[in-house]
Amino acid sequence: MLRVFILLFIGVTTSTAWTQSAVKRIKSPDSHVREVKQLDDFFDRFNAVRLPNGQKAPDSLKTASVRVAYLEQLVNSEDTRWQKSPDREKLKRFLQLVCNEKHPLHLNKFDDQIYCITSCNVEYFGNHSLADLLFRRKVTNEKHQWVLQGASDPFMEQLEQKIEQRTILPNAHETNFLSFSNELHAGVPLRSYADSTFRFDALSAFIFAVDSRLIKFNECERVTVFLTGIKGWVMKLEDFTRENGNSGWLISDLMEVKEEPLTKVLFHHR
Repeated sequence: MLRVFILLFIGVTTSTAWTQSAVKRIKSPDSHVREVKQLDDFFDRFNAVRLPNGQKAPDSLKTASVRVAYLEQLVNSEDTRWQKSPDREKLKRFLQLVCNEKHPLHLNKFDDQIYCITSCNVEYFGNHSLADLLFRRKVTNEKHQWVLQGASDPFMEQLEQKIEQRTILPNAHETNFLSFSNELHAGVPLRSYADSTFRFDALSAFIFAVDSRLIKFNECERVTVFLTGIKGWVMKLEDFTRENGNSGWLISDLMEVKEEPLTKVLFHHR
C-alpha cells in the first residue's frame, strides 16, 4: 500500500512540476507535450481534466496561473503571431477570461456549439474549384451528428454579389413578357428582376447543382473546427501534422464576436 502511495505521489508531483515549468513557455514545448490526436483530447485538456499522457489531472492544474500555461500548449506555437501584438494581447484576454479563479470557464463536448468547415474539391463544367461546406454538430437524444448548414465557393460568391436591379414594364403581360425574355437571352441575370427583399441562398443553390450533376463532387481535402462554447469568442482549430509535441488539433485563431452573423464570421476565417 505504501509503495502505491509513493508512486501516485511521484506521478502527481511530476505532472505539477511540468505544468508549473510551462508558465513562461509557449514555444518549443518539451517532450511531455504530446499530440492532440482527437477533438475529445482537446476538450479534456482545455478543461484541465487530463494530462497529455491521458492521466487524470491533479487539482493544482486547475489553479488560474498553471491552467493558463497549460492552455497555451493548445495554441499553434509555430505561428509567431501569438508572440506579437495584437494577437498576444488577445490570447491573454481570452486565457484570463477562461482561467478566472472564481469563475473558470469550460467547454461542453456534448453540446451543439461546435461547427466545422470542410474544404472539398469540386468541378464546375470541367473547371476545378474548392467549395467550403459548413456543418454544425447536432445533438439529439444524446446522439451526435454533423448537419449541413451552409456552402461557399468562388462560383457561389459571384452569385451572391450585388447586381443592378431591373424592372419590367407594367404592360409587359400584353406582349407575353417579350422584353423580359429578350433580356434573359442577352445574358441578364434572372435575379435582377427579384424584389429587393430577395436573399440568395448559397446552400440551396449548391445542393441543386450537385444533385443535378452540374457540379461534380470529388472529395473533402481539409477540415477546420470552430468552437463557440465560450460566449463572445470563437476558437478556430486545425489539425497540424508534424514531428514535435505541439501538433494535432490546436488553436490557430481566436475571434471576438459581437453582432455579426456567426456564419459570416466562420466563412470569413475559414
